[in-house]
Amino acid sequence: MTYSCCLETPTGKDQADAWWWFSVSSAADRQRYAPFRHTAGDTPAKVRPRIVAWYEEMLVKRAQPSVPAYRRGRPPAAVAAANAAAAATVVDNEP
Repeated sequence: MTYSCCLETPTGKDQADAWWWFSVSSAADRQRYAPFRHTAGDTPAKVRPRIVAWYEEMLVKRAQPSVPAYRRGRPPAAVAAANAAAAATVVDNEP
């Protein structure tokens, strides 16, 4: 796999609005990514390790099973805390 990166500035913008774009030479990934804004002192050699680390982390996240965004009812920790509080209240009220 080969990474290629370049600095691109949107049309009509100045260098302060530039982003580091990169692509990967892989049949499975034909996307271009722009994960980092250009900062003073950036060079392709300095940015490349950050890009590789970012891309590898993204691949790890993609490989993980998705977490459902919606869960019916309270989260399990909240249910356990509510049950414990209710049990303590019942015990305290008994003669």
